[in-house]
Amino acid sequence: MTNMSSTLRKGQRLKPVHPALAEREWGVAGDAVGNVLCSYRVLIDRSGAADRVDITFESGRTIWGVPAAEFAVVPEVKVKAH
Repeated sequence: MTNMSSTLRKGQRLKPVHPALAEREWGVAGDAVGNVLCSYRVLIDRSGAADRVDITFESGRTIWGVPAAEFAVVPEVKVKAH
């Protein structure tokens, strides 16, 4: 598993990997895009850790401590200057 939390930064945009899970578990639209509030690693036990993320969505919904692996980074769009 990739240590995604160390690569995420505040304000970065994420979208759910599994839209149905996002709708069912977190009450956000499957195609919703949210912004990272915080990313961190939680020690589970001696067997390892879990990367977690807190995300806020445009709808106003905020979800706390969800698995970072359930989200994909939305690429930043670079605008060319004229």
